Amino acid sequence: MIVIAVTKWEGTPEKIQETVDNVKAAADLHVSLGAKNPRFWRSVSGGGVQKAYYSIEFDSHEDYGKWQDAMMKSEFWPEFQKFINEGYPDIEYISTDIYYSMI
Repeated sequence: MIVIAVTKWEGTPEKIQETVDNVKAAADLHVSLGAKNPRFWRSVSGGGVQKAYYSIEFDSHEDYGKWQDAMMKSEFWPEFQKFINEGYPDIEYISTDIYYSMI
């Protein structure tokens, strides 16, 4: 089974680009904690330039849970909260949705 966490962001084109420029360090940390295949998605058609999505994958719900526990204990977590608080309203964290593959 593949489990994917997808985080949705909305913001100004400038703030979205700044997020793209900084996401590599976050992706490296996420992988070091057990995530796979980090991706930062932008719309080609539809969706709007003010939206972006970041995704990471896991082999199971258990692996996602272990990663989530490690993330909450990491030094990154308070910095992430600070980024969200200081970036608003130019960039806004909308949600993180968890999906699993049915096929």
